[in-house]
Amino acid sequence: MKAIEINKFGDVDVFYETEKTPGDLKSHELLIKNYATAIDPYDVKYRAGAFDGADKLPTVLGSSVAGIVEAIGSEVTQFTIGDRVAASTHLQSYARQVIALEKQLALIPDNVTFVQAAGVALGYQTGYQGITKELDLQKGQSILIHGGSGSVGFAAIQAAKNSGAAKIYATASDKGKAFLTEFDPKIIVFDYKKDDFTKITEKVDAVLDTVGGNTQEQSLKALKSSGKLRSTVNLTDNVKNSAFDAASYYLVSGQTLSKLLLDLSRNRITIKIAHMMKFNLENLKKSHQQFETGHPLGKIILEF
Repeated sequence: MKAIEINKFGDVDVFYETEKTPGDLKSHELLIKNYATAIDPYDVKYRAGAFDGADKLPTVLGSSVAGIVEAIGSEVTQFTIGDRVAASTHLQSYARQVIALEKQLALIPDNVTFVQAAGVALGYQTGYQGITKELDLQKGQSILIHGGSGSVGFAAIQAAKNSGAAKIYATASDKGKAFLTEFDPKIIVFDYKKDDFTKITEKVDAVLDTVGGNTQEQSLKALKSSGKLRSTVNLTDNVKNSAFDAASYYLVSGQTLSKLLLDLSRNRITIKIAHMMKFNLENLKKSHQQFETGHPLGKIILEF
């Protein structure tokens, strides 16, 4: 099968095309014929060497797959050959065929495209899980969401609206602020370069942090004493040792993705696509470079 992998960390020139043969399926694994994969910030950082992983090289990057089941392991019970499925895999999706665990997979509703499913598989799922599960946001509560125009933040904003949040505050770039204000004028958006989000007139019930560091620590000033903070990055020592209900989270699951895809199919959540391109080496390099020069508003999707 065609795949694009790396054997060292660095700039986009570390990517190269290769032919790989999928390994034998374990009992709870499935082989997916990939039709679309998203460019996620995690993979851009991984390629640049931001995480441990030298012992896993060479490796195929990519954390989202949307396609059709081609083969199933001996103990798979929830899916059959021919099913349209999506998953957030830990790496391995920059390839025509992808092996995924049954617990990672979700069925794609008939009115959701492969492009849409790939686009929500990682970032959107993370934001959605943050609101619906980690924070368990309730009707009438208020929330502050950092990075509101990114895929995690934008999904979280929409999930918060669907949960009946009384007030939604967000931080974003100036471009992101304009996007969110146009999406819903009721969202109170702070330009993270110019505005002080700690000057919120009333403290919030919940904070979803996607930034970390000082932003995470300053968020405690905007949080009620009984409130919760959840972060997609590690907690700082000051936040970890505070009296607040604060935690980081990382895991995503097929169960969460199934709920998100259902909301997407019912138009309760929308996805913004920035660019769609054919999956090849040139376009993969170009897509990664776009993240390094400034995060695009919306997802970049490569189609097979």
